[in-house]
Amino acid sequence: MADNSTFKDWALSQGFVQKADLDDFRGTTIGIDAEDYLYTLLAEQPTREPLLPAIGGAPFALQQHVDRDLDEMASAGIKAIFVFNGLELGCKDRKSISRECQKASRVLDEAWKIYDEGHGDPAVALFGKTCAYRTAHITRYLHFYLHKKGQQVMVAPYNAAAQMVVLEQNQHVNALHGSASTLVFGVERVITKLDWTDRKVLFVDREQILGKLGLSQPQLVDLLLLSGASIIAEMPELDAENAIPKIQSAKNILSRFGFDGHAACANAKDEDYLDTFRRGKVAVRNMVVAQPNGEIIQLDHENAPSNDHDCIGQRLPEELLAYHQFGLIGSRILNWRTRQEIFETPPLDGGDSAIYKELLREKLQPRRAKALAILTSSLHRYYQKHDVDLICWFNEAEKRPLGIPDSNISTRDIDNWHVKEAQILASPHAKQIDATATPLQYAIALISDDTFAKSTVTPRPSGDDKKLTTPLELLCNTMWRFLQERGYINSNHTLAARGRMLQAAFEHASTSGRLGQGNPANEMEEAIFIAFELLTMELLNPKLLFPRPPYTGEPHRGSEKDKANVRLISRVACLGSFQHQAIGYTGPLSRHLLAYHQVASAVRGSLRDLAEVHGAHMFLSGSAVRKRHRDDFTDLGSRLPFSKEPDVGLAIVLKSYLDEMSNDPSRRQDIKKWFGFALDIDGDLQKAFDLWAAVNAGIQAADTAVVSPETRDLFANADQWLKDKIKNSGHVNGTA
Repeated sequence: MADNSTFKDWALSQGFVQKADLDDFRGTTIGIDAEDYLYTLLAEQPTREPLLPAIGGAPFALQQHVDRDLDEMASAGIKAIFVFNGLELGCKDRKSISRECQKASRVLDEAWKIYDEGHGDPAVALFGKTCAYRTAHITRYLHFYLHKKGQQVMVAPYNAAAQMVVLEQNQHVNALHGSASTLVFGVERVITKLDWTDRKVLFVDREQILGKLGLSQPQLVDLLLLSGASIIAEMPELDAENAIPKIQSAKNILSRFGFDGHAACANAKDEDYLDTFRRGKVAVRNMVVAQPNGEIIQLDHENAPSNDHDCIGQRLPEELLAYHQFGLIGSRILNWRTRQEIFETPPLDGGDSAIYKELLREKLQPRRAKALAILTSSLHRYYQKHDVDLICWFNEAEKRPLGIPDSNISTRDIDNWHVKEAQILASPHAKQIDATATPLQYAIALISDDTFAKSTVTPRPSGDDKKLTTPLELLCNTMWRFLQERGYINSNHTLAARGRMLQAAFEHASTSGRLGQGNPANEMEEAIFIAFELLTMELLNPKLLFPRPPYTGEPHRGSEKDKANVRLISRVACLGSFQHQAIGYTGPLSRHLLAYHQVASAVRGSLRDLAEVHGAHMFLSGSAVRKRHRDDFTDLGSRLPFSKEPDVGLAIVLKSYLDEMSNDPSRRQDIKKWFGFALDIDGDLQKAFDLWAAVNAGIQAADTAVVSPETRDLFANADQWLKDKIKNSGHVNGTA
């Protein structure tokens, strides 16, 4: 996520920020750059939660902050359109992405070292510098949460700022709230802050900036581009740690070259930066945007260079861009397809473990290839002939092709799901389960009846009246296609052995009342599902996966058997979420558990990609009625699983508890004292126990073709160990 504070801080220091009364905006509609808005919440005071990159997930107070802003806007009589960035621009080169990510990773590594040395406050300060690193999952959550709150949201084809300027030019909005990029694309004024306390609107005026600096509009564009305040990374000469603001440093450099950005870049120490700058300039002139009526256009198309795809990106069909705009399919997998590469950056824990690198290079590759092949099957032959390479930060010289052109992947089996609502509702299970709250459980339960399952083999119909139409039809058929792809459903639509294992786990979780009760409602079913995915990949085990150093915070009390059981059970807890007050986290940290959390996060992301691809493929292939209200697509995207990523707090709580249970009774401590703002430690521990019990129930019920006797015994022994610990605990929170 771009650092959008640089320009605002500079504008304030230069006296460019003006104020207007909030009441003057009553009755208006403001276009809000959603990424700029989210960056402010994540990275700036007073809303920043500095330990976010140390525990993953989303900020505990994010929903509260968003609700407050929405309430304040409603009270002020202001409507909003939130615009999200779309596809990655071609001018955003891998070198600059790598440089930014490696820098954030070094800061995090240093923060962990300082934390391990016992210096809490300096470590927290360092963690707080990277709160906007690897937060794409939070952006997705914000998108769907705003939609749930009744706000108008859209995803730009590429750049949100350019899209907002088009909305203003078409009088679709009255004002813009965003970053410096809006000035690059020619807006006259941009709001930098809505001050609810003083009832003021802070904004900058482009003409005032040009006048005071003595610059032309093209020169201002060069300044903002070179400073990194817009769509490309800053010049390598600009040291982010320098006391001089980057915009001022860029201005100083430009002044030496007559404020000619081209001349300044020609003398840059990075010889490739000139090309990056040139492509950035083309992207500004010839950006691809959506008109209010949905038409996709290119700015100044007549004068666009022939290689504009190198500057903006390879074009996708307008139909697919529409599904992207409405939130049915996210940017990540589309970026992989248009850029023809997957560039993996360091995870929050640093990614130094062999197991994480193997996951990326080997175990996720077939899943990603399958998802991309399904997506590519509906695209132009150009994409069908071009492969996608995997490139990882730890060896950027190595390109590993996914083999998509040679995959020969057929969509014939998954295209046999066209089950209509009347047939769905005829199942007795349909009345017992809420499909919206637990779509995976709903899909599995209906298919558990072999007679019903075989009746769902339904080839693609020809007439629109027989195509998939209703929200329930869209959700169920997407889930069934997804589950079949992942091996839980056979080609004749009956449950496979893995599906029966999942069914047993869901049924056990239902007895504890956990399914459909979390935040989000599908938290428990997602956790169970991902546990089985990790098990299939031989990643759910008690092995020493993460070496010390640098991975501290592993189980450390009791016998080797105790430690192994704590590792296994706390890894399952990594898949659930922690109940915490709406304030930044305080409590113990564990880089060891964070590393496993990031493994699970990578698997979760691959599952979300596949679910989105199946949702989009239904429309692209003609299985579903295409002409419908835009909210239908957003609704489907928001109901697909794996949208919200949990934090590692639940695992830390459980690990802390089990460690104390392995301590001498006379030396046990009350772990509640370690988590100052936890809402319900006892309840969270019980949730972790229930999650573990459901996963274990599925494993014990599984066929030997799915789970080996050794694995079944491993989990059974750990389960008995846990029951003994709980029985002998004396008190649930660890106090003797």
